[in-house]
Amino acid sequence: MLGRGVLQELERQQDNVFPQIIQPMVKRNWDVQHVDLLADVLPRAFNTMLSGRPGPVHIELPMDVQAEVTDLPVPVPAERRASSGAVRPDPDAIDKAAAKLLSAKRPVLLAGGGCLEAEAAAEVKKVAEYLDAAVVVTMMGKGVFPEDHPLDAEHTGSNGTLVGNHMTKNADVILAVGTRFAEQTSSSFMDGMSFSVPPTEIIHLDIDPTEIGKNYPTAVGAVCDAKAGLNDLYDALIDHNGSEGIDRPEYRAEIARLREEWKQMLTGRWTGKLSLSQVLHRSREVLPREAIAIASAGHPQIQAFQEFLSYEPRTWLSPGGYSTMGYTLPAAIGAKLARPDVPVVGFAGDGDLQQTIQELAVAAETGAAVIIACLNNTGWISIRDFQRGMFGEDRGFSTEFRARKGDQLMPVDFCQIAKAFNCGSEKVSEPGEVGPAFERAMASEGPCLIEFDLSSEPADSEGVNIGHWDLPKPEYLP
Repeated sequence: MLGRGVLQELERQQDNVFPQIIQPMVKRNWDVQHVDLLADVLPRAFNTMLSGRPGPVHIELPMDVQAEVTDLPVPVPAERRASSGAVRPDPDAIDKAAAKLLSAKRPVLLAGGGCLEAEAAAEVKKVAEYLDAAVVVTMMGKGVFPEDHPLDAEHTGSNGTLVGNHMTKNADVILAVGTRFAEQTSSSFMDGMSFSVPPTEIIHLDIDPTEIGKNYPTAVGAVCDAKAGLNDLYDALIDHNGSEGIDRPEYRAEIARLREEWKQMLTGRWTGKLSLSQVLHRSREVLPREAIAIASAGHPQIQAFQEFLSYEPRTWLSPGGYSTMGYTLPAAIGAKLARPDVPVVGFAGDGDLQQTIQELAVAAETGAAVIIACLNNTGWISIRDFQRGMFGEDRGFSTEFRARKGDQLMPVDFCQIAKAFNCGSEKVSEPGEVGPAFERAMASEGPCLIEFDLSSEPADSEGVNIGHWDLPKPEYLP
């Protein structure tokens, strides 16, 4: 049947090109043409998937092979896998890094998603507290360091905060762990906006050698697991300086002052109308520390990253990289099934939610008591606000959900849709109703959708942009 254009086969250029299509998204492909090969392929696939920088793999398993039987024994996973995936750093590199950090006056620890993957939250904390270093986390690292800790300096980059960008661009030494210095983290690499390299020196610890030195030069680079690297670094700091850490009271005071300025900057923009910012702040007041928050691309992702505080690892989920929409609802269901003991909240814009809204049926069927905060401002408002900022305030185009003639908004009644899927629902339009609505949703025994009727006025919808994102403005515009 191969190469004859059977159902779902892509064969125009060559027989079955699906492995080539998926190749950029996986660490390796396997094409299993006989059932006896599975005993060899499966352990190798799991090793590849879980070792080094974790990532998906793909096994091509035709239907006829799926129907075959083999007498080969099933491999014992422990016999085909390394006992530990932790890669230790080069000792000389760690000694050099410790010396540089001990001589730093304004050290910053930049923690990325690799710290979460390595379960290195405790190690991040003990190294930061020993150095009295400001801690800045990337979008994929959010939650690895408690955001009410005196050393927490929030976030840097195009979607960063006042304190985060200030601390990273004025640091003399940055210890970057498990991060790739993505464009969003680095304000599109504009010098002096989020990072100033040089004069700032970077110590980069990462499991992936291709990331070290890729976007910024490093004073010290070491290939290692984040947990192992930070543990070795902590030991080296004590060897160099003794068990007593460094005390920087003025540095902590600077962080506290800038955090308060940022908070006032956010809340000072509130009007009498309901905004995303108010939903985030008021929900955080009633949700427990261990609550899991999820957001997809658009204003919900950016503003929740900036404004919804996370205190524990794995309590923030968001799609990095391609920053996809439609992620929030299915991810919230998965998180709730994995952690039924904690509240799970998906902050979903109305555009995001409509892409996977049918998954409400799955939430109802599985009994996953997720809370979906539907942030309804009747449009792709983050795109509209980008259009206004780039092209002019009168140049928003085809982003609001309007009738074809453009003179009537066409809002979706999400509460009715939720009820049709056998989910609880309620609508909120006043700021004072936000907290009580979340409390009622947490007390419910099944999935609940809260539809927040947000103002779409730019004064209410736009977030605060501290960093820089390189979105070129056409030369023909004034």
